Amino acid sequence: MAAETPPSEADADDPGSGSETVNSGRAGLKANAKWYVVSYPLFWLGLIFLVPLAMLFAFSFYVNIPGGRYEMGLTLENYARFLTSELYLGQLWLTIEIALVTAAISLLLGYPIAYYLARMERAWLRSLLLITIISSLWVTYVIRAYAWQVILASGGLLSSVGVSVGLLSEPQAFYPGYWGLIVGMVYVFLPFMILTLYSSIRNIDGELLEASKNLGAGPVRTFRRVTLPLSKNGIMSGSALVFILALGSYVLPRLLGSSAERTLPVLIEQQIMSEANYPFGAAMSIGLIVVVVAFLWVMVRFTNLTTGSLGGSETATPDGESPSSAAQSTGVGGRLRSGFGSLAAAVGLTRAVAGVGSAVNAAVTVVNAETRERVLSIASRAYAAAVMVFIAAPLAIIIAVSFTPEQFLTFPPGGFSMQWYVEFFTDPDWVLALLNSLGIAGAVAVLSTTIGGSLAFALDRFDYRWGTIFGTFGVLPILVPPVIVGVAFLVFFLELGLAGSRLSIIVAHGIFYAPFPFILISQGLREIDRTYEEAAMNLGASPGRTIRTITYPLLRANVVSGALFAFILSLNEYIIAWLLSLFLVDTIPIQIFNSLRYGYTPTIAAASVVFIVLTVVVMSSIDRMSGGIWE
Repeated sequence: MAAETPPSEADADDPGSGSETVNSGRAGLKANAKWYVVSYPLFWLGLIFLVPLAMLFAFSFYVNIPGGRYEMGLTLENYARFLTSELYLGQLWLTIEIALVTAAISLLLGYPIAYYLARMERAWLRSLLLITIISSLWVTYVIRAYAWQVILASGGLLSSVGVSVGLLSEPQAFYPGYWGLIVGMVYVFLPFMILTLYSSIRNIDGELLEASKNLGAGPVRTFRRVTLPLSKNGIMSGSALVFILALGSYVLPRLLGSSAERTLPVLIEQQIMSEANYPFGAAMSIGLIVVVVAFLWVMVRFTNLTTGSLGGSETATPDGESPSSAAQSTGVGGRLRSGFGSLAAAVGLTRAVAGVGSAVNAAVTVVNAETRERVLSIASRAYAAAVMVFIAAPLAIIIAVSFTPEQFLTFPPGGFSMQWYVEFFTDPDWVLALLNSLGIAGAVAVLSTTIGGSLAFALDRFDYRWGTIFGTFGVLPILVPPVIVGVAFLVFFLELGLAGSRLSIIVAHGIFYAPFPFILISQGLREIDRTYEEAAMNLGASPGRTIRTITYPLLRANVVSGALFAFILSLNEYIIAWLLSLFLVDTIPIQIFNSLRYGYTPTIAAASVVFIVLTVVVMSSIDRMSGGIWE
């Protein structure tokens, strides 16, 4: 038998290659390979994901029947109730306000630490700080909200310090309430802002900063006229990301907010789980989607935010300038003619920033350069330390509380005991919840990686007329608030009779977290040297064998990292799992949340520490296998 000639890459990429001569057999398979490869991820992302959203939209027009029933219809009653009720409209505006305040405070706190990390010379220390930030980011919202409950309670750390220094006459609780919720929200979403800004600032050409310094500009002027304009995409991307995440947050308003801070996701969950009013819950979900879409439209319409700048990965330059001329710009307000500059000028932000920058610049010019550099260095380190304490301290407190010998949560603990860890690993309910969490997360890692990986491979190796649309499907799930994803899949699986099963959670999580493997594997494919694959195929290896023996080994770190991302995210996710469980499946986040409703046993702290340790181990493994992914 003659040796099979391996297909050329051009033949595989050409949509019309072989279409006139082969319609069946092996040649036909080769000609249609591009569609076979992409059909699998599109089945999940284009069908299984979009159908529940379409059903959610249809359900919003159904007629609710008291008693947990509903019937098909075409009524606007649900939308009329939502849009005319002072209660629901008021909570909608409150939800938007909280998200905006969270994004603004996160930006103010996050930019200095991101700038400090991006300019840090010691790579090992930068990696350590980044791993700390990222590890806290992946710890479930339930645990982090619980940590702030411990801090803000009447017997917590904040109250105890206030009494000891004389600021408080008696112990006082700082939650539930508006500002307690804001503190918790900023704590949870600040890492997203830091990482987005860090990526943007790291992409700034260092030669521009050096040129500004050589031209006589001080550090403040360089920052104001070079660094700040060039990081504008990171600012807008980080603000948009935090706003959307905060807008869809359920756990934090539920655990840290009072009855006055019941945001729209909380009201949606109540309508679904407590009132069994699926049509009205669907209408409110569509309303929340409209808010997200409207916000993104405003960002795109009035700023330079584009797909390439998401995450701050695209190096930005002031409009009308080349990077080399940015260092010689005469002012932020006059040079930023982009949409961001117009929007900032409209609200007076540009003038305020310029005024503050000028005042600071005038104040520091009276100090000699050596002293100025020393002061700025000390201030930067002190601020970075304060932010890291803010990020790490709540989790450290949870770890300390888990070792208390007392029957209730107390800080500082009155001694040392391992009894709560023993109880965690011997209590059937906690053990079952842990096994459920691990089993679901393992299946989700496989499903997410196959979905994201196959889509990344298809888009990298084949040319599609609708490639941009296919790529959008790859990141679409994470743009939808998780509470809406949970409600949409609940409606979908109720119709299929699969709600309340582990399978429903696995499918929902697998699709929702597929963007992470998609992004990581896409990056790995772009970095592969294709000559290795070409050499293997020239030596007679089939495409399948080439992928198995050459492509996958080169991508192993990206594939495993994507799988671990999906694993740890699914392990820590609450609201989607809670909505789909229908009280029949318990995971660790669900078990912790339910326990917080009825008491504060230290077993909750022990369970939280187990998850914190697991998260840190996984994130450290990702960093080691990828050769420093956080860089």
